[in-house]
Amino acid sequence: MENGWDLMVSRIVRVYNLANTVQKYQGEVETVRKMQSIPEVRKACRSWLKKLPTVRGNDEEKSHLYRENGNEIFRGRKSPHVALEAYSKAIFAAPQGSAALAMAHANRALVLMSLKRFKEAYEDCQLALEGAYPEENKLRIRFRQAECALNIRDRDGLEKALDEIGKVSDEQELAPFEVERYKRLQQLAEMIAITEIQQDSVDTELVLPQLEEKSSEEVGRYMVAKEDINKDLPIVQEKAASFVPVYDPRGRSELPPFDCQYCGDVNVIPFPCSTCGRACYCSRACREEHVPVHQYECPGYMKHLWYLIGIAHLGVRSFLDGFESSMQKISNIDDCTPDVLFNKFLEISEEQRDSYQYGKVFRLVTNFERMSLSDVIQYSLTSYMLAVYLSESTNFFKNLGDKTSMMSKDDWILYAASVIFRHIGQLVCNGHAVSELRGGIASENNCLEADSFNIRAGFLHRYYESARVFTGIFPQVSMFNHSCEPNIRNTFSKSTLTVYSARDIKTGGEIFNCYGPNCRLMNKAERTSALRQQYCFECRCTRCASGKDDAYEQYEQFKCPFSKCSKYFLIKQNVDPFEKDIKCPLCKRIIDCSCFQLIASGMSSEQESCYEDFEDAMNAYSKCALVLSQYHETKITLAHMIFIQYLPFSGLDERCLKALKKLAQEFIHIREHRFGKMSPEYVVGCFYLMDLLVIESKCEGEFIMDPESAEIMHDFKKAIEIFGSNTKGKILQYLETHISH
Repeated sequence: MENGWDLMVSRIVRVYNLANTVQKYQGEVETVRKMQSIPEVRKACRSWLKKLPTVRGNDEEKSHLYRENGNEIFRGRKSPHVALEAYSKAIFAAPQGSAALAMAHANRALVLMSLKRFKEAYEDCQLALEGAYPEENKLRIRFRQAECALNIRDRDGLEKALDEIGKVSDEQELAPFEVERYKRLQQLAEMIAITEIQQDSVDTELVLPQLEEKSSEEVGRYMVAKEDINKDLPIVQEKAASFVPVYDPRGRSELPPFDCQYCGDVNVIPFPCSTCGRACYCSRACREEHVPVHQYECPGYMKHLWYLIGIAHLGVRSFLDGFESSMQKISNIDDCTPDVLFNKFLEISEEQRDSYQYGKVFRLVTNFERMSLSDVIQYSLTSYMLAVYLSESTNFFKNLGDKTSMMSKDDWILYAASVIFRHIGQLVCNGHAVSELRGGIASENNCLEADSFNIRAGFLHRYYESARVFTGIFPQVSMFNHSCEPNIRNTFSKSTLTVYSARDIKTGGEIFNCYGPNCRLMNKAERTSALRQQYCFECRCTRCASGKDDAYEQYEQFKCPFSKCSKYFLIKQNVDPFEKDIKCPLCKRIIDCSCFQLIASGMSSEQESCYEDFEDAMNAYSKCALVLSQYHETKITLAHMIFIQYLPFSGLDERCLKALKKLAQEFIHIREHRFGKMSPEYVVGCFYLMDLLVIESKCEGEFIMDPESAEIMHDFKKAIEIFGSNTKGKILQYLETHISH
């Protein structure tokens, strides 16, 4: 669906006949210069930006309502996680510097303390104290902060809090209970050995093989191994040069995704920018560290600009992340122009390609020469609009300092737009999706225990889902060419990507990534179309050269159930066994698909599923399996429907539990066959079995894990290494807490 900027681009292109003005791509600076040469284009961009409605809440009354809702939930001893969500909504909605903001932080600190998240509670207390919290009530916040500092063994924090309480006691008489509390904290401070706050663990330095960059006229630059690389060994570890969040497709209006835009941690307690209320961070420290860049994005967040322009957000973020270091590389240039400055930095990036991180980004290729003219115009116009945004909505060009004299403001706008344009072109063919497990929202599906952040028994499959959380640029990994059957796999920890070999790679062998179109997920025609449209090349990998689609078709084939035929076949895309019977194209007989429809009807029925229907559903699944190939993707759909309906009953009947475990094991083997064990799909596919094992361990009698489940459990614990430490820790804690050995 087109958004407001897409429509505006179409209008500007049509009204000012940009296709005739641009005609073809002539380099970043010259192409953008064509936009700048038409004054009305700048006026149109400025007008569109000004008309964008402000989405920043700035609603103190709304914030108070959220906070009161949280108070009611917390006082009523209902779910503290739902209360926590309400307080976070109050923080996001509150105007900067308001009493509502300070009070929301103070209240959230209390619920965080009950959940033993003392580090974040301490920071909430500090924000309340630094804000407009009522002076007469600050003492209670200082006591909370002292308790938090004590629990996290923060010596400085505890001493500061106690000093502030002492100052209050010098000026006014404390209540008896406050005196006792103050004395207790002082005694504990003396008795307990306070240690420094433990620093986050640092990733172990990996031993990485040597790679070599090569190039050819046919495929451009690519990477090969300079030594043998065995399967499952690390090849590259790289921190994202820049990354931006992926907006939640569920459209949570009050809350953006709880992922830190500075360090890349996910599922965090959110500390949003208090100005825009949208950019999210895991701590005050990360929020402050990101100010040099975020100050120029903040006005855009208040108008939802970054949501509207998609990948171009990463283009402007890359420009902002690298601008200061790029200027440090360039001395004052006589007769400086945007063309001279752009080409000079391109030259420096090539010369210092092994040592200069941002230069590695800047030298990445674009596909502008092979793109359609309409795409070139859209990207260049978007870049020019973003440079106008930096000029009209931020102090970016006012903060150039002594660089201001190098060029006029219009030339600086042209240069900025040209660099952003280059980054957008690079990101279209080099942007990398960062995947993680997204935790559920408490108000929608409360899967956490009431007194902690531990996942409730049997709720793992309902809490996590695999999601694309960031889009990043990894310049070294971007040098890997595409194959529809890659020889690497990726793992993420915050903003760091580690690439592992998916099979043995010999010396001189090329390292192949997959840009999305995978031979197990798409047929050749679909892969060819997708690669041509986005990456502008024809794939000549082994799978594409063979012309065969067997790697894909094995997951889509039906089997004729009639013994005289028993042939495998594919059905047309518009034929759905969940809606009507299908016909075997070989023997022409009608295949009864009522078994598919029976399982689906249980999901669509408004009546609650009951245990008595379980055997009918399992019998229907067996009939469905007769007409599906061994690893058919529809088996996943059917099994998922059955799990959702009947897993809650598995602890009530041993037969149900046993049947669901068998189904879960088949489910996992299908995921493994298509995606491999070290994949998000495999991990998520294991969640049902993990929950069933947890439920089984809670049943009466001795729990002894069957050999197949034990083997899968071993593989599962290894597979979750593809995710960040917080996610891994939470899943392992779930298993250790609920499954007794």
